[in-house]
Amino acid sequence: MLGYFIGHIYKYRLSVCIQNLARAFPHLSYQDISRHRRNFYKNFGRILWENFYPNRIKLQLADSALETLNWVTKQQRQTIFLLGHYGNWEILNKLPEHTDMPVQALYKPLKNNLFNSFVYKKRTRYGARLLPATQALRILLREKQTPSITFFIADQFPGHDNGIAVNFLQQRTFMFAGAEQLAKRIDAYVGYVELKPLHKQLWEINIKIICEHAADTTDGQITRTFAHMLEESIQRDPSWWLWTHRRWK
Repeated sequence: MLGYFIGHIYKYRLSVCIQNLARAFPHLSYQDISRHRRNFYKNFGRILWENFYPNRIKLQLADSALETLNWVTKQQRQTIFLLGHYGNWEILNKLPEHTDMPVQALYKPLKNNLFNSFVYKKRTRYGARLLPATQALRILLREKQTPSITFFIADQFPGHDNGIAVNFLQQRTFMFAGAEQLAKRIDAYVGYVELKPLHKQLWEINIKIICEHAADTTDGQITRTFAHMLEESIQRDPSWWLWTHRRWK
């Protein structure tokens, strides 16, 4: 019902959603695009509901995720996980319940102090730490010898004069290069995170390796590999990506 209201009554960024789907899947018919649009808004409503009631939602580790977390913990490696706006990315705030490694994520403080305080408390209630985006590089370099897991949502639009150009969803797309640059500076283990809905109150986290030693990669390799893995996730089920994001400007 929430998704129906957002997409069909309120029509939140409806034209942006349709345009993005049509550009990403030019071979699909109008009926197929409409089906993906309806499924997206239904899932979008679910994600909003889950973020209002996070205590009811559980996070489960797939075998790949469990093996990776055990390995980086044993090796005491600085770890960077890249993900897109795919599925309920906010559920990753619960990862500290599944690992002894410190877990942190980048964020941009909101201008409204009251709302910023609310969001900050909500995202840190399970033990995750938030790093202001403008200070993340300095903090992680200072704590280079303290193994941790850092999440980057890496599919935002960085501007035409920034980032790395990749072929993503049938079009030339610029991706942020900050996560890759930081990973190379601290020689991090880098992985791609995909969230899979198992049922209405459970998400499963899967992790795929991008590289074990970021310092050994070529320029753009990490970012392009991430973009390819995210595109594979979207191709399998487009309804979980954030199609209302003004990604291509």
